Amino acid sequence: MTSVIVIPTHRSGVALLANLLGSFKGYKKYPILVVISDYRKKDGTVFRDIKEKFSYLPITWEHIKTNSFELGGLYTAYKETNYDEFLLLSHSCEIVNTDIFDLVFERWLGKSVAFGLQSGNWKYAQGENEKFTLKHLDRCTNSELLNLGDITFWKAHIGKYRRTILDQMNLPEYLPTNMIEAISKSELLFTSTYHAVDNSTVVLFPNWKDGNVFEEKCGKKRLKIMNDYIIKWKTHWNTNMVFDDMQSRYISYILKKLLRSNFPTMYSRLKRIGKTPS
Repeated sequence: MTSVIVIPTHRSGVALLANLLGSFKGYKKYPILVVISDYRKKDGTVFRDIKEKFSYLPITWEHIKTNSFELGGLYTAYKETNYDEFLLLSHSCEIVNTDIFDLVFERWLGKSVAFGLQSGNWKYAQGENEKFTLKHLDRCTNSELLNLGDITFWKAHIGKYRRTILDQMNLPEYLPTNMIEAISKSELLFTSTYHAVDNSTVVLFPNWKDGNVFEEKCGKKRLKIMNDYIIKWKTHWNTNMVFDDMQSRYISYILKKLLRSNFPTMYSRLKRIGKTPS
């Protein structure tokens, strides 16, 4: 049985990727596959220095044209390699103790391994954002998630996936192309479906919770989720942050935010009659 560490990344996450690879501290026991999402020709220049800096590690580099986040990395590894087991680590992880790799690949050989589980409800997570959601998520998937109610899913996608289970699923069906799809179609729906298909999945850190430890990391304030083996640096620690991030690219959202902040009474009146920017 063969195993690989899969690290999905993006040009915007070069500093985080360098932090993760540096935390390996020269550890070379298992092969590493780094998958660059949303790949463009100029990314060759962007990643040149990091490739040279960590050339001593057993890294293979792949890329995918779509901006498909964590699942894009797993899908590329599944499609382009013959490995049996895939440990998926987002580039915003950091290794504290390299014994984690033997724990995943040797202690739990032949088992799927979720690092942590979360519970969520898409109806509450989506809140008042359904109209915006449906610009970025197909109506059928949105309805399916709403009908599921409370969902138990893998924390941040992190864990070890097995080819024998992935063979039973249609990965492209869950492949995201934006942040809303990444948290809904991919993290919630894909990982919960995987977990249901493989009922022998091991939950490695059942008490691994988000907590409230915040630190500056790679130029941003992030939520630090840590245990004895690994750190996850979260850029978005609730769904409202994802919606705000995506909506901030729209002029209508900026106008609405300015109106709500500076003229709250007028905003409330306009909202009641449906005249706020949309």
